[in-house]
Amino acid sequence: MKPLSLLLSIAFTFFCFQSNAQSATEKDIAAIRQAYAQINSMKLQPEKFTYEAEGCVEEGVVTYYRNKNAIVKIVESGSIGDGSWKTEYYYQAGKPVFVLESLVGGPAEGAATRSEYRYYFKDDQSLRFMDGKNINTEKSSKISEALKHAYGYLKAYESKAFAGVACE
Repeated sequence: MKPLSLLLSIAFTFFCFQSNAQSATEKDIAAIRQAYAQINSMKLQPEKFTYEAEGCVEEGVVTYYRNKNAIVKIVESGSIGDGSWKTEYYYQAGKPVFVLESLVGGPAEGAATRSEYRYYFKDDQSLRFMDGKNINTEKSSKISEALKHAYGYLKAYESKAFAGVACE
């Protein structure tokens, strides 16, 4: 009888631990969504820059949004050939917390395809990656790329080397 109650005890403990971890993640994501809404409701100071890089970006635009002296949002967009993108980066205390990426592309003739990706971060760790409305549970190289670009554009503010970030 003791092995069965030990097994049940371990299973119950595992279930509770997993449930608490999911609950903490959901709370973190709710806090990120609240920060997103707050940032977008604020009167921010925009600063816009344009750039191009042959073979990589046509009509590139990077807009930095400040709340007082802190950059809290960066919007980067551009196009190449028949494709275009817009990526929004959101920051708290100098760290990326949310990235929203929208892509549109397709052949010169025919329907364009649209893709949207959402990345949620806490302390430089991925909390959630969404492909459209679907939560993607696989570790994707897109997650590390989004985090790398979030820091890259933050750093590029000083040097204005935006193509270096976009074309890596």
